[in-house]
Amino acid sequence: MGERKALSELCRLLPGLLAHWSGHRLDLLEEGVEELRAGTVSAVEVCARIGLPLRPFIPGDAPPAPDVYGPLPGLGAPRIPAGTYVCPRRQCSRSEGRDADGRVPACVLFEEPLRLRTGITRIFGSGG
Repeated sequence: MGERKALSELCRLLPGLLAHWSGHRLDLLEEGVEELRAGTVSAVEVCARIGLPLRPFIPGDAPPAPDVYGPLPGLGAPRIPAGTYVCPRRQCSRSEGRDADGRVPACVLFEEPLRLRTGITRIFGSGG
């Protein structure tokens, strides 16, 4: 598994790991998180250190964005930005929809919300 996918998997699992692990394994995880934030270690290495098995890539892995918003009184149904949310630093391949309560997913590793992926990812220069 590549670095982007390993970072994505670690980011996805990090909140649960921090909440449930203790002792030496938690210490290794917290140390690995600090090193990742500093850019001094790879996510693949951190996962190996803490004994986190990396799942194989499965196309279509990201859950769809749920339809959780109701209309406001007197107004029609609200329009929600369609799409998925991706790594705010463009460093991993994590891709998710909003949760069941409509909250934007967060990157616990870098302590930032994921960014909405729009249809236009690059602007190409004009010819001539």
